Amino acid sequence: MPDLDDAINSADEGLASAELFISLGIRKAVGTTTIDLETFILQMRSQGASSQTIKNLLLQDLETGGRIFGAFKNQFKATADYSVGSMANVGSVFEMQTNGVKDFYWQTSGNNICDDCLDRSGMTESYEYWKLAGLPKSGFSVCGSYCNCDLVPVGKGGDPIKSTTQARG
Repeated sequence: MPDLDDAINSADEGLASAELFISLGIRKAVGTTTIDLETFILQMRSQGASSQTIKNLLLQDLETGGRIFGAFKNQFKATADYSVGSMANVGSVFEMQTNGVKDFYWQTSGNNICDDCLDRSGMTESYEYWKLAGLPKSGFSVCGSYCNCDLVPVGKGGDPIKSTTQARG
């Protein structure tokens, strides 16, 4: 019988990590955008642009998703996408651990697999090991948050559990 306290602690840690990532991701996006705005305004002022011209250019950038506000939107979207995946992963792993699943194997996916993920392809380890070594999309690898790999639950016989629920990193 799996230890429910261990599964709950693991879920709590996963949620805390996801919360921290969301907070840092949003702070980074806001900080980068603030610097980009300040730099743009200084550059425009040094070229003699009026406040109204600068305002109009910034509004145009905002409306069209230009260099400054488009980058902000992309950073925010990447943080949100990763966070949703992290939350789903925490829930999936919790469910699997409470049902006795202890091991997961690394399954690569896609056409352009980075060397870091290729080295892990087919390895079976505990979820605790993968947390320490680096989960898919965790940033440990060259592919970073663009990773398409999965941790697939392994049953008692060592075979993958055939299910639509998989731990996504």
